[in-house]
Amino acid sequence: MKINAKITGLSSAKGYLNQQGKLYGNQFQDELIKRTRQLAKEMQADLNDSIDKGGVAFTKNAVLYFYNKSGTSVSCTIMIKDIQAGYLYDVIVHPDPLKKFVPTSAARLTKQGNIPQLKSNIEKGKYRVVVENGKKYLIDTTKKDTKTKTKRVIGVRETKKRKLIYDFYEEAEKGVTTIVSGMKGHFKLKKG
Repeated sequence: MKINAKITGLSSAKGYLNQQGKLYGNQFQDELIKRTRQLAKEMQADLNDSIDKGGVAFTKNAVLYFYNKSGTSVSCTIMIKDIQAGYLYDVIVHPDPLKKFVPTSAARLTKQGNIPQLKSNIEKGKYRVVVENGKKYLIDTTKKDTKTKTKRVIGVRETKKRKLIYDFYEEAEKGVTTIVSGMKGHFKLKKG
């Protein structure tokens, strides 16, 4: 017995599979974009919470998120903006020794926490730098405190490191690992 059979509808089946494959790929990319965008928002919130007394607007707007779709792949990037990165590098990536005067409690400060007119007052002679026991002290010569002379000291420069308030790379890696663990696909995680 011989059976002759002709299969029809192959082209429509191929079209259906191609269409559904593209749709599935787009849904996957959209889900990845949604989850990484949420991770960026969470990282910004965690960074804000890790700062004592809250961050200033400059710091509250530090995390940048963008993505790039190309054909069958999507690239999602979470980073710190350039200007903020230069300022925050010591407290979120790698602490370096301080290279500036740390204000004492006797110092008058601006709302940003800086000693006002520091450079010009040093040049005018109102502030003087004194070295004692390997530390540099910033002395306010306009104050006359002769007994203890502690109120005249408005800043100290010594080798001191700022503590890491938020480990950006570690938190990003944890978040991305959590996102990727629930999704199937090929992923590349780049640092730096």
